[in-house]
Formats: sequence, C-alpha cells, structure tokens
Amino acid sequence: MDEPASAVPQFKEPFFKDDVLVLYMHPYNFYSQKILLLLYEKNIEFTPYVMDLLNGEQYSKWFLNLNPKADVPVLKDQSFAVTDSQHIINYIENKFSDGIYNSLKPFKVNSLEFNKLQMFCNILAPLPIGALSLGSFIHDVDLKLVPKPPFTGPLRKGCLGNNEKVLEFLKQSLLEVGVNRAPLMRKLEIQERRKRFVYSRSEYQKILDAIRSVLEFFERDMTAHSQTEWLISNDFTMADIALGLLLLRLYQLGFENYFWSYGKLPNIESYFLRFKKRSACQKLMPSNFEFLKDIWQMTPNKYKIGTGAGVLGMAMMMAFAHK
Repeated sequence: MDEPASAVPQFKEPFFKDDVLVLYMHPYNFYSQKILLLLYEKNIEFTPYVMDLLNGEQYSKWFLNLNPKADVPVLKDQSFAVTDSQHIINYIENKFSDGIYNSLKPFKVNSLEFNKLQMFCNILAPLPIGALSLGSFIHDVDLKLVPKPPFTGPLRKGCLGNNEKVLEFLKQSLLEVGVNRAPLMRKLEIQERRKRFVYSRSEYQKILDAIRSVLEFFERDMTAHSQTEWLISNDFTMADIALGLLLLRLYQLGFENYFWSYGKLPNIESYFLRFKKRSACQKLMPSNFEFLKDIWQMTPNKYKIGTGAGVLGMAMMMAFAHK
C-alpha cells in the first residue's frame, strides 16, 4: 500500500564508527554554519551528515531520539549527543582546548575581554535568523534586495514552499505514537508565530529595525576600538563568528545596500570584507564546489524505509534555517 501523502517520511539511521565525531547538519542552515566555521577555525576533524530537511528527515524517529526538538545541528561524540548550537560551541571549546587547537574564547574568565565577548554573543544570539531569511523571500521587491547564491532564482520560491511542506511534516509528527510531543508542540508554536510575523510587512520591519540597531551598536564599538582587527582584540573569537555569519547571511539575502553599503556603516563593511577572506569562511561559500563536494561525499547514503535507496535531491540546494 502506498504511503499516505501526509505521512512523515522515515529514513534509516546512519551508522558511524565509535571514534568518529559526527555533525548532523545542513550546509546552508545558519546554526549549522556556526558550528562548521568553529570546527574549521579550530582544524578539528569531523564527519558531516547532511540532513534532508526538505523531505523531513529531521522528524524521523532515529533523529528525534537524538534531538526531540528536531533541529540541526547535532554533534555526536561516540555515544554522547549534544544539541543546540550554543551547547555544541561550549562542548567543542571545552574538549578541544589544548595547545594544538586555537581557542575561540582565549580570555580569562571574568576578565574585561571575556565579559565583552559574552556580552557581544548575547546581543547577537536572539536575532531571529529564520524569520529574517523567510521574510526576505516575501518582501524582496519592496526592500530592493540583491540576493546572492544560494538564495537566488527559483530557490527563493522553493524555500517558501519548503517551509509549508516542513510545517505539515511537523504537524504529522505530533500524531506519531510514542513521540515526545512537548518540544515539537513548542516548535510548532514558534513556526506558526513566525509565519504570521514575516508575512506582515510592518511586523517584519521590526526585525530589520532590531538588526539595524545591533549593527549600529557594533559600528560604534569598532569606531571606538579602531586599533583592533577583530571585535575584542587582534584574535578572532566566537564573537567574530557570530557577527561575521550574521553579515554573511545578510549579504547572501541581499541586504548589504539596505544596511551598510555606500558609507552607511563603513566599519561594518570593512569588517565583513576581512571576515570573508578567512579561509574557514571561504569553505562555507556556495561557490566553493570543493566544500559541497566533500560534504556530499562524506555523507553516507540515506534510505527511506520501504522505498529503497533515497537521494537528497534538491534538498541540498533548497533547505535553509528552520529555527
């Protein structure tokens, strides 16, 4: 009998050797990118597993056992799974902190620099990147955006359809027997509230105004500390990962003219140019074919239960931040 159209697709769980550090992720998911950049900056060996977000693999039973919230990224170190990007960052920094790994939190606890780093990360963490991305596809003409890969052409319309499809997978997951409903109910509430929020032009403007305020804050700080190359010092830190990735997402969505180009925020503009030149950042660029090829080749084949060999298909190009 054919599987019902509304049923959540089930993928068989991939298996890895016990000594492999595995990152369950998607290369265009904002929070996955944060962990990828951290791993690249610290030169940590890991195995990526690209989740098929478009076809609902995050709602497969095996993945819900790893993360009941059905979010990426998830880091699995042997039998230990770490969820939530901030928890993963802390885990990586604590475990890989000896001399052969660069520290992205190089300051003594409670020092002025450490407290400043924490403050900067706390300012950036609450920004709704998923809503920012989704709303840019809806209001792009009004905002005169100039999108860049991967958020160009039919991908933009595809992402809107993808959002509706994944929302249905989420609702269907709540009907599954044995599923932990509390985190999924919370996720559904967030998704539905976000959908209402981003379709309203006036409500979406509040997101843009909040981001502008944050960028203006960092512009002023950079003016006051023009002698340092990065946010805290001449060392690249977690604060730079957080701000740099925000600027990269804004640039790829086409917001650079809206926020910082043409002399609006000159320090932000020059900072972003430095950030883009870092080799770790270059690996995240969609134009970096070697990065995508390596990610693809290192991800084991996935199999949907009852249908034989499955493929990632357009999910590789159409998934984006679902948080």
